[in-house]
Amino acid sequence: MELQLLTPEQWAKERKRLIDFAVRFGEKRLTVAAIHSLRRLPPELLSQKDSGTVMAVARLGSRIVGLGYAEEAGEKCCVIVTHPEARGLGIGYAVMDAIMKKLGKLTCQVALDNVPSLTLFFRLGMKAVSMSTGPTGKPTLRFEWSQEEKKGAIPPSLI
Repeated sequence: MELQLLTPEQWAKERKRLIDFAVRFGEKRLTVAAIHSLRRLPPELLSQKDSGTVMAVARLGSRIVGLGYAEEAGEKCCVIVTHPEARGLGIGYAVMDAIMKKLGKLTCQVALDNVPSLTLFFRLGMKAVSMSTGPTGKPTLRFEWSQEEKKGAIPPSLI
């Protein structure tokens, strides 16, 4: 698997293909707002260090198998999509881990009925800090993580 943090040029070149991937394999879990956020993402935002915006893509050969996106360190948008045939291979973990390392902090909202994403974010060491009604009307957990908090944490392998 090749993992890549996209440059503005790569995003501009592959924008349509990546958005199509997210819509097709997001299993109707992506909100309309998340899809709009992807569609209107200006390439230059990926190069601005203080924007908190990162897009990571996982590939097997030329095939896209995972996509992760965070805007404003997840405060505005946080997306993870893994191709159905590649699920269970650690691709979602690798994609989100790369985003977390790049940003140093991350926030994500996950509906309670989205068990795979809940499992992923707990495995990544993120903390569920609050619950609200999400944009689709479902109970939703807010996850937070920061590099500073992780320094004193016990690695999951030791728990």
